[in-house]
Amino acid sequence: METGINNVLTKLTESDGVLGVLIADEHGLCLGARGIAKASSAGFIASIAAHARELTELKDGSGAKGETPTVSVEYGNCTILIRSEGNHTLAVWKS
Repeated sequence: METGINNVLTKLTESDGVLGVLIADEHGLCLGARGIAKASSAGFIASIAAHARELTELKDGSGAKGETPTVSVEYGNCTILIRSEGNHTLAVWKS
């Protein structure tokens, strides 16, 4: 699994405009980080994704799990895209 995560991180980091990439598990443990992404931010990233998921489940009132939201955090000239898929959360820092 570690090789797969490293390959994903490397491939994403080489994309145009990407400054950093981080993958965390559902508990906020950093599974890997590249570029400007700091491993210490994994818990915050996973928490943001979990809260966004809860908000979308509350939207329709049924509590059913639907589409996974993508959160965009903008500051200065940078944007962080955060998305949770299954047991993993991906964050991409873009310029």
